[in-house]
Amino acid sequence: MKNVAFYFNNIGIDTIDCRNIINSNPGIGGSEFAILTIANQLSVRENELNITLYSERKGLFPHEINYNIINTIENAILSSIENKVDYFLVDHKRIPKELISKYSTVKFVIWAHNFLKEMDLEFYYNAPNVIRIINVGREQRDLHRDHKVSFKMDYIYNALSLSSIKNYKVTSFPFEKRGNNVIYMGSIVPSKGFHVLAKAWPKILKHIPDAQLYVLGSGKLYNRDLKLGEKGIAVKGYEDKFMNYLIEDNKIHSSVHFMGVLGQEKNDILLKCRVGVPNPSGISETFGFTAIEMQAMGCKVTTIKCPGYLDTVFNKNDLYKSTNSLANHVIMLLKAKKNDYNDVLNFIDSNFSFEVITLQWEELFQKSLDRNYLLHGYNEMNNAEFRLKFIKEFLRKIKTRFKFLKNFITIEFILTKTIDKINKKWIKTNNL
Repeated sequence: MKNVAFYFNNIGIDTIDCRNIINSNPGIGGSEFAILTIANQLSVRENELNITLYSERKGLFPHEINYNIINTIENAILSSIENKVDYFLVDHKRIPKELISKYSTVKFVIWAHNFLKEMDLEFYYNAPNVIRIINVGREQRDLHRDHKVSFKMDYIYNALSLSSIKNYKVTSFPFEKRGNNVIYMGSIVPSKGFHVLAKAWPKILKHIPDAQLYVLGSGKLYNRDLKLGEKGIAVKGYEDKFMNYLIEDNKIHSSVHFMGVLGQEKNDILLKCRVGVPNPSGISETFGFTAIEMQAMGCKVTTIKCPGYLDTVFNKNDLYKSTNSLANHVIMLLKAKKNDYNDVLNFIDSNFSFEVITLQWEELFQKSLDRNYLLHGYNEMNNAEFRLKFIKEFLRKIKTRFKFLKNFITIEFILTKTIDKINKKWIKTNNL
């Protein structure tokens, strides 16, 4: 029996009812959804794993989850030591590095829901008690193929339940009979890129006059305690910026519908939409739950070509390289005659279903960590041209053979510096 601890920071979302989270996201962030659902899945199966969830606040959790309420992550670590926990799993953005150094006997499994920076990789490489870094996608992990920490890096896709989606009988809502409806789902904050879609909307309307935009989400998605702007959509400064594109005669344009944070009822809106646009800027996207949900409900998806969407969007040709192309892609997909729904559903089922993903988590904790092997090696290489992956693979092999080259600078370090400069210039140019 392996004892595994999951740390869960639910400050700001502790009042959300997550008891039926296995069926649908009740309106919390993707990282939080992933933590709760995997903890729940591992708890209900016969797998020789004893799962404990350490939660910052009392919450409405699935009854199968054994949870302890703690008020700091350090107390969670101390409790895990007392209870002889074998592995302590924690989201990368939630663990102070000094605690990893301080508690050197704890075996940390870092769940990287966010992109890792060079300083993070260096620290994890030099921390012997960080025994694995789990990325949420293959493309996210492959950004660092040539880094010396790659031997600790693996990936497991995030998962979602398809049972409730299949209950909707999506084929009864054929693509060709849907209206010219576009949907955005997610947090309405700068890093999730809603402003990119807002800026493109006037051009989309010019070409498709009857297009309708449904916006699901809020600036409060990750924290219900935030104070929002006049329209109650996002924090004031951000709301003022993107609303400039969506106002007509001092009112929100009649084609734009802000729906707020929705749970399972969001599927009723998805079923009447043709095109989904998740995180149009892709700046922070390592996976993309919403892309999968949109496709599963029969929408075509367009967004930027980035790690998260190379993994989760079935038709890679619908991904654009520049945000300036967003409007044209939406217009093209609204004019499409049909979609490949059966192929899309098979793609989702075989890659992101709980049946597939839970088995990988079980193998990780039961075998992979003890025997020190990766669930996914580096033998396969998809999207070789993306972010110069083919060069990274060449460097990885060279560094593996000649150990003295392991500290040689990585391609991703150079690319990230360049991309950061481009993003900052773009944000400054667009006054966002």
